[in-house]
Amino acid sequence: MNEGAARPRGRGLRHFSTLAGSALIALAFSAVFLPASAGAHSYTLGDIAVGHLWSPPPTASAEGLAVYGPIAVLNREARAHQIVGVSSTIAGKVRFRSAKDGTEQWPSTLVLAPGRPLSLAPWGVHIWLSDIDRAPSAGDSFDLTLDFGKSGTLTVKVVVETATGH
Repeated sequence: MNEGAARPRGRGLRHFSTLAGSALIALAFSAVFLPASAGAHSYTLGDIAVGHLWSPPPTASAEGLAVYGPIAVLNREARAHQIVGVSSTIAGKVRFRSAKDGTEQWPSTLVLAPGRPLSLAPWGVHIWLSDIDRAPSAGDSFDLTLDFGKSGTLTVKVVVETATGH
């Protein structure tokens, strides 16, 4: 039997693309959660990792400012953690916000399940700042402190940028 005729064609390329895709996903995921000293927009507190957080520039009629993150927080520990509070240098009031079935909800805490990333998005839970001292513009940044209760607090930078980059 001819060796070339018995072998399925393209199998090597499919296998390579699957491996390459997996490697790219792993690389992107790890890039979001580098230690704070390695990147300006990723932070760690023990086994809790916080990735790049951003806020769209507010409009003139905005009543507040939202904070989002594609994979904002990851609990790499075997037990659950909670974010019990949040504060900012530019706002008098900072809370968690979500919209469910057309109704705004204001949860008091966010649970971080083990190994499950928490995304902050307009259609889900996110952070909402109100009573803002000064409205930031695109390119600005501000501090946001996340309170993980007994696990401690972590201050991160939120970058004000357009959603087109996300």
